[in-house]
Amino acid sequence: MRLQPQTRIEVHGEYEILASFEVIREVTNGITIDSTKVSADGSGDKIIKKGMPMSKLANGKFVPYNPDGEDGSENPSVILKRTVNVKYGDHVVGGYEVAKVIKERIPVTVDDALRQKMPHIVFA
Repeated sequence: MRLQPQTRIEVHGEYEILASFEVIREVTNGITIDSTKVSADGSGDKIIKKGMPMSKLANGKFVPYNPDGEDGSENPSVILKRTVNVKYGDHVVGGYEVAKVIKERIPVTVDDALRQKMPHIVFA
C-alpha cells in the first residue's frame, strides 16, 4: 500500500500574488476588460496576466496599466485577480481594490509612480 501523496493535477500560472489575506477588498461584481484595447500576441491571444494593474477608461471598461498612456490607462485602480485571455471579446473578471501584494509577482515594474497611483495597494 502506497501512502505517499501523488501529484495528479499540476496547475501552471496559478501563483499567489497576495502577501497577506488580512486586509483585502475585491471589486463588487468584477471589472469588464475592453478587449479592443488589448494587443494580441503572435498566436492571436490577448492574455492579461494575473496581478496586472488595471485602469478604468471613460467608457467604464478596464485596460492594462500603461504609464505612458493618455486615455485613462495611466491611472490604475485595480489589481487583476486571475490571468485572462480576451481574444474572443470582453470579459468580466475579479480584481482587488485593496490588498497587500508581492511586488515580484506583478507583471509590470513597481516604481514610486505606480505606488503613488495605487495608494490602497501595498507592494511588499
